[in-house]
Amino acid sequence: MTDSDHITSGSAIILMDGRRGALGSSRVTEGGSHDPALSLWHDFVAARTCARKLTGRQQAIESVMVEHIGFPVVRIKLPDGGHVSVVGREDAREILGGELSGTKFGEVERASLEAHEARWSAIDAELGYSAALRAEARALDRMRELAERLWATPAASLGGVIAKLDALLSEGAPSSVAGEFPWPQLRAMRADLEKLHVASPSPLRR
Repeated sequence: MTDSDHITSGSAIILMDGRRGALGSSRVTEGGSHDPALSLWHDFVAARTCARKLTGRQQAIESVMVEHIGFPVVRIKLPDGGHVSVVGREDAREILGGELSGTKFGEVERASLEAHEARWSAIDAELGYSAALRAEARALDRMRELAERLWATPAASLGGVIAKLDALLSEGAPSSVAGEFPWPQLRAMRADLEKLHVASPSPLRR
């Protein structure tokens, strides 16, 4: 389970790394005023949930395409005698410095890629893979935009501070149990803040 994936209603409790967190879903601060950091955190969590769903969708479509026809791959012989596998003509252009013709990438290789790309494009149009990729990219951009806005927004409550740290751990750490510096230390700091949040009288507690 990743950070902040689950937000309940009523009790307004989130689950962080499998633990019951102290950050509630209310958008008020300890003083009863609006906390822009908490508001942005809720928007960020919603955007992240959407992005993850779209990522799963495009990955599922891609799996079907790969299973049926595979990626448009061809092996190219390099000047040093070795070989490299390239996916599509753009990849070949980059590897060969923009030169697709010649002995290292001849008509046979070109025709093979073109035929495979045509089959890939046909099933792409049928299943909507490229459209799913574009939707995922837009959702990820939105999520990252909100994360940057959240981190740049001064928190008006302890809950807002926890929200900013929660988003940082969620998006920055390689995993929810990453052991390298500074992730364990940041998780420990978040746990300290959660305890202080629970111990303090606050409208965020339900």
